[in-house]
Amino acid sequence: MKRYHPGSTTLICIILISLVSVSCNSPVESSSDPTPGGRVVVWFNGMANTVDLYFPESDSLVTSAYITGEVPNDILSHEDGYIAVLNSTSANVQVFDLESTGGELFHIDFPSGSNPYQMSWDGDNLWVTLLMSSQIARVDLIPGGTVTLFDVPEYPCSVASTGTLVLVGHGYWQTGTGGITVLDTSTGNVIDSVSTPENTNTLMYFSSTGLVHAMSTTYNGDGVISIVDPVNSTILTQIATGGSPGKPVKVGSYFASGDGWSSDAIFFYNEAGSLLDTWNNGVNATGLAASGDTLYITYFNNDMVYIADWNAQVILDSLVAGDGPQGIIAIEQ
Repeated sequence: MKRYHPGSTTLICIILISLVSVSCNSPVESSSDPTPGGRVVVWFNGMANTVDLYFPESDSLVTSAYITGEVPNDILSHEDGYIAVLNSTSANVQVFDLESTGGELFHIDFPSGSNPYQMSWDGDNLWVTLLMSSQIARVDLIPGGTVTLFDVPEYPCSVASTGTLVLVGHGYWQTGTGGITVLDTSTGNVIDSVSTPENTNTLMYFSSTGLVHAMSTTYNGDGVISIVDPVNSTILTQIATGGSPGKPVKVGSYFASGDGWSSDAIFFYNEAGSLLDTWNNGVNATGLAASGDTLYITYFNNDMVYIADWNAQVILDSLVAGDGPQGIIAIEQ
């Protein structure tokens, strides 16, 4: 199931629909040549079911480096040189080796129709929210790894793991559901909850500060960022951004969140509760990744990835992406 974002010119039906033909899911042939070294920026193209790679040091762009399952919805780097891509309609997670392009290393399946939505890596296990089954999955991310399911309140969409705790955000568009459920990683037992606003659709744990950022919005201009202390299950402060703040990244001593499903704004804020600046740059940032002073911005509707200097707030360059670029990460290899 694809994320449904009112305001985007491309709306995906809430009913599970196959977006591509079966032939599009066949993996490309693996390359015998290694990919360029150094830092790599990776994003998935939600409408093309592909992953692109960009290597800044050599200015090399590898398009359609990997073929994903149907409706990719999240991406992360769980181990040096490897990435995991979560597919909602295919209901699986795939692992790819960044040293070469081509087929997947392996994948792990979830229950059919469960709609895996977001994931988080805690150093030992992958945690995946199953939006339509009111469960969260703990995954041993190795070939043939086990999947253990735990029941949580309805519409678990976002997740952040700290190593000892797992926080699950609830809500899906205009469901009226919100809040965070806190689980113990060792048992999967629910131990607490946090009353965040309706539709807490993104969670991000920053180990450098020990805090979780919870992004809430109904996509009606009511965006709020809650700074959460996961140990005490308390909200330390909240930042009213308006719009629909997306997954944040750390930029210097501050943080940035794109409003790509509502506007061309990027919100800059701190954990003290201040909205420091709003940068309207003409690019609807549906995904952000940061490396040093460089910000990489996916623009879903324009099929582009933009390279910007976040400090100077200037767009430097652009890359042609596949159809519907969304989630993006920058990996320092």
